[in-house]
Amino acid sequence: MGGAMVFLGRTGVLLMLVTALLPAGAAAQIFGLVTTRDGRTMEAVAIEAWSTDRRIAATMTDDRGRFFFIETVASQTVSLRASALGFEPVRVTVDPGVTRYQIQLDAQPIALEGLVVSADGDLCTRDDDKDARSLWESARAHYHGALDTLGVATYLAEADTVVAREDLGPLQLPELALSQRSSSSLRRFSWARRIKRTGYAFMVKRTDADHPYDSWVYAPLEADFTSHFVQELFGENHRFIMLDAADDGWTVRFCPKDDDKPFIKGTIAMAADTTLQWVEWAFHTPEPQEHAGGRVSFAPVTRGPDQTYPLPSEALVWWQMPSGDYFQRYQRYENWIVAPGDSVPQLPFRRGGGRERK
Repeated sequence: MGGAMVFLGRTGVLLMLVTALLPAGAAAQIFGLVTTRDGRTMEAVAIEAWSTDRRIAATMTDDRGRFFFIETVASQTVSLRASALGFEPVRVTVDPGVTRYQIQLDAQPIALEGLVVSADGDLCTRDDDKDARSLWESARAHYHGALDTLGVATYLAEADTVVAREDLGPLQLPELALSQRSSSSLRRFSWARRIKRTGYAFMVKRTDADHPYDSWVYAPLEADFTSHFVQELFGENHRFIMLDAADDGWTVRFCPKDDDKPFIKGTIAMAADTTLQWVEWAFHTPEPQEHAGGRVSFAPVTRGPDQTYPLPSEALVWWQMPSGDYFQRYQRYENWIVAPGDSVPQLPFRRGGGRERK
């Protein structure tokens, strides 16, 4: 075996290729490592293997930032795509004979829906776009939909922070706390019924330092209720406008048809095969305006005999507190389990501290 290193420059990306000298025609696995620019390994980064026209496999980096694809996948792969919430996605060309890749991701502050003024103005003044709606319908077809008869559960790593408005977006997180999250189909059905009746939020009384104040409870679109984004109800409630079309996917704006009750508007990003990559939204309510919103990323979907479920891999939600600061919650989901019926799946208790993700 011999080797050589080639460094390829790209905006925000350093790629190291370690070339293995293989016999002509020999198959090999693809191995890789994902780090931040300062060299820290990154857990739970989504890595996709693409042929010339479709995603053929996907995986997540382990707790040491490593990933690999088996020989049958490697032999068809022409590019790798790495993505994580709060970091700029990277696409890497796979070269013949190259078996090992080191990918660096650059932090990318999240452009928080509802808090950033678009240079294009309010696109929601436009009519429903036939092509954009067709893309959304195509995305729906990849998923099981509303999880109407399923309980779901997942391991969860999360961190809560309180930040000033100008510090929203960049994920400077403390150590992640480990827990679990689960819900029954009845809870999701209840939220769908509430949205039909009263909208995407309802008012409650809260207390801060013995002072009561009005606040809102928002539809939990950041977790198991992400299924709402591919439900018929979501399509009935919204118009769709094309934002961007490129070789590697599309972004579509969704806008409310009715603003008489609390509503959402935001953006859906789809990969080249129309599967969901991420969704970002802002809640719009009567006073008090808490400028609440969220963003979810989805694990890559690969072709197979069964549809998959519209469940997220990572999420960030935020809302303004009476002090003027923002509450920001980051959540990472691992190994969603689904089970038929109204009960929720039981996961073994997992011990251990959280891992840092900055």
